[in-house]
Amino acid sequence: MPARGKKGNLLILITCVIAGIVLLLLFFVLGYMRIVGSSMEQKTAIEAAALAAARDISRIVVEIPGIGFVGISDSAPNGSATAAADGFDLSVCSINTLIGTARLDLIIADRMDIPEWEELARADLARAVQAGTQLEAALDAAVTPGGMGVDKDGQRVSPYQSAEAAYVQNQIRLTGSSSYVPGSLSLEMGVLGEPTRTTIPLPNPTGADPSLNNSNTIGGFYSSYTNLPFKGEDFVFAGIGDSVTLVEHKRWRRSLDILPYQFRSIVRAQAVQELHDARSGDRQVQAVAAAQPASVFDPRPAPGALTISFPDGRPDGPESLNRPLDLYGANLSQGSDSSDYYFIQDGDFPIAINSRVQHDANWPITSDPNRLASSACKLAVYDWFKRAGTRANIDSLVGMHNTIFNPQGPDVPWPPSNPQGNIPDGIMHIYKFDRDGVVVYRSKPIKPYPWYCVSDRQALIECYEAITNGADAFSIQPVPLQIIPGLAIPAGKVEFTPQYDLFVRIYSRRLGKAVGGKHGGEPMDNDIVSYGSIEPLKLSLEGTRGSASYPSLSRWYIGAKTKSASTGIGIGAIPTLMPQDDFAFKWGIIASSSTASPNVDRAGGLYEKYDAAGSGLRQTYQRTGSVADIRFRRLVKATDPISGILAVFAGRQVGYVGEK
Repeated sequence: MPARGKKGNLLILITCVIAGIVLLLLFFVLGYMRIVGSSMEQKTAIEAAALAAARDISRIVVEIPGIGFVGISDSAPNGSATAAADGFDLSVCSINTLIGTARLDLIIADRMDIPEWEELARADLARAVQAGTQLEAALDAAVTPGGMGVDKDGQRVSPYQSAEAAYVQNQIRLTGSSSYVPGSLSLEMGVLGEPTRTTIPLPNPTGADPSLNNSNTIGGFYSSYTNLPFKGEDFVFAGIGDSVTLVEHKRWRRSLDILPYQFRSIVRAQAVQELHDARSGDRQVQAVAAAQPASVFDPRPAPGALTISFPDGRPDGPESLNRPLDLYGANLSQGSDSSDYYFIQDGDFPIAINSRVQHDANWPITSDPNRLASSACKLAVYDWFKRAGTRANIDSLVGMHNTIFNPQGPDVPWPPSNPQGNIPDGIMHIYKFDRDGVVVYRSKPIKPYPWYCVSDRQALIECYEAITNGADAFSIQPVPLQIIPGLAIPAGKVEFTPQYDLFVRIYSRRLGKAVGGKHGGEPMDNDIVSYGSIEPLKLSLEGTRGSASYPSLSRWYIGAKTKSASTGIGIGAIPTLMPQDDFAFKWGIIASSSTASPNVDRAGGLYEKYDAAGSGLRQTYQRTGSVADIRFRRLVKATDPISGILAVFAGRQVGYVGEK
C-alpha cells in the first residue's frame, strides 16, 4: 500500500480548519443577527409604545373652575363634551398657553406701568400653575395600568392600553428569539434635562423682553424646562412640541431640582423583553424609550372686541376723555369714584325672565379696595387683551392707548318727534385684534339703544357720577314729558348736566362651564363690532358712519330692578327719557300717581344679546363678538318750570336720554 503524501494530509487539515473557522463565524454571525434582531424588536416596540402614550396624553383634558378646559394641547371649540349651557362648545387651552399668556400680560402691564394689570397677571399665573398641578395628577392617573382620562369629546383615553397594544403589534419577530413579558410595561411622566422648543411664540415685537436670548429661547419660541423670570415671577414651560416625537430617554428625569416648578409632560415607557437562547438559556432585558406630546396651535381668529361707548357724546370739558389711556387717569380715580361690582344670576340680564343682579364681594383688584372707576376700566381692558392669548402685539396695544379718539358726528336734533334743539351725537370706539395680534381701531355712530344685556354669571360694574364736570351744561325746552301714563306736561325742560355715570359690562370675566354661566365666558354676539373684513392695520384714524333702524320701545309690565335710594330711580319720560340705569324701561302697574314706577323692560328685541342656543362651533369663534363694553351715560334732569308737577316727584327725575 503506497504511503499517503504529506502534502495531501496538510491540505485536508487546512480544509478542516478553514471549515471549522467558517462554521464558527457562521454561528457567530447567526448569533449576532439574533441579538441585533432582538434589539431591533425591542427598540421598535418600545418606541411605538412611547409614541402611542404621548399621542393619548396630548388628547386628555381636565376642567378647571375659573379657567375652563385645560390640556397638553390647545383646541378650537369643537369638542362635544365641552359644550356650555347654551349648547355651543368651548375651547381647550394648553397649559403652556396659560403660562405664556400670563407672562405676556405681565410684560404689557410693566410696559404700560399699570400695577392693577400686574396684579391680575400674577393672579392668572398662580391659577395656571394650579391648573398645571391638576393636569399633572390627571396624567399620572391616566398612565397607570387600567388608568384613563377623557378627551374633549368625552371619549375614554387609555394611554397604558394604547402603549401596550402598540408594543405588541410592533414586535418585528423576524428572529423568533424574544418575546414581550406580559404586564411588564410601565409608563411614567417626567421632564427633560435639556430644553426643547415649545409652540409658544416670544413676545412681539422682538426685543420687548431683553431677558430673552439664544440661551433660553429656540427659533423664536420659548424653551421648555427653563426658568424665564419676569418682574419677580417664575415662568416655566412644559416640554410640548408641534408634533409627537421621540426624545432621548437618557435625558428623561422625574423632576429637576433647579426649577421652581415644572409640569411633567414627557412620558417614559419601559418594558421587559425575554430573550430565548437554546444554549445559554433565557434571559430578560429592559427596553426604554421616551416621547414628548404635542399641541395643535389654535389661531383663535376672533378673540373679541373692546368697546368704549359714548351714547350721549364724549366728555370734552374740564374732565375730558380724549384717548383710551384717559380711562385710567385722575378724572376716574378720585375718592368719590367708587363703583359697585355685580354678577348676574339665573340667565342673561334682563332678557331672561328670572335673571337678576347680585352684589359680588370678590372684587378682583385687591390693591384697590375702593373699586375706583379707573380700576373698573382697567379690569375690562385687561380681560379683553387677555383673550388674544400669546400673540397680542405689545407696541400696537400701547399705541392704541395713546391714539386720540375719532371725532364724533355733528350734533343731532332732539327730541326726535319734535326737535327743539341739538344734542351731541353718540359714538362707539371699537378695538379688536387682527390675526397677527395687531390692534385694529374703528368707530361707529350709536344711539342709546339697543342696550346691551349682561351675560349669565358675568360682571357688571356701575359707578355713578364717575365724571362730575365732563361737558358744559345746557337745556332744551319745551319738551313734552310723560310723567306717568295719562299724566303729561307739554312744556318740560330737560337739563343736560355735566355729570356722567359709568357702566362696565364684561362678558369674559369668569370662564368655563363650572363658573362661566350659560355661555362659559365667551364673547357676546354683536353685529355692531363685527364690521367687514379687516386689513392687518394699524389703528385707522377714520371713523365710519352709517344708519340703523331699531325696534320701538314696549311699555308693558314684567318686572323691576331695585336701585340704591342714593342714586334716584328717575321717573323720566319714557321713552324720550329713561331712569338712571343703563337698561330699557317701561311703566309698571299703577295704583296711584304716588306709587307709579318704571320697570326694566325684558323684551329681547331691545338688546344686543347672545344668539339663540345651538351646538358645535359658536359664531364668535370666527366672527368678532363683545368681550367688554365701557359705557358712559350723561345725566339729564327733567324739570317743569311752569306747572310744578315734577316737584311731586322730587329726587326721581334724574335719568338718561332714551331715544335720539
